[in-house]
Amino acid sequence: MHEQTGNKIVEKLTIERSKQILSDKMKMDILRLLEKEGPSSFKDIIREFEISQPTGTNHIIELELPGLIEKKIDPQNYNINNDRYSVLLKYKTD
Repeated sequence: MHEQTGNKIVEKLTIERSKQILSDKMKMDILRLLEKEGPSSFKDIIREFEISQPTGTNHIIELELPGLIEKKIDPQNYNINNDRYSVLLKYKTD
């Protein structure tokens, strides 16, 4: 994600991280699920993709850190951050 900073190093790192996420099929599948279905619990996400809890946790953390998804507490679920997701898609090159 592109952060509004004057620091070119930070911008380059966020562009590189965006490209890594875009090339990760599972992370993109999770984002597409949340975009299509709306808020989903962690349990529903790992069940949908038939992945283990540790694998699911890693993907979720890597999507939360740049703010692509957000965790809601009541009810506990994950939702896509549409603003960040649209910025991510700007780096898509296929």
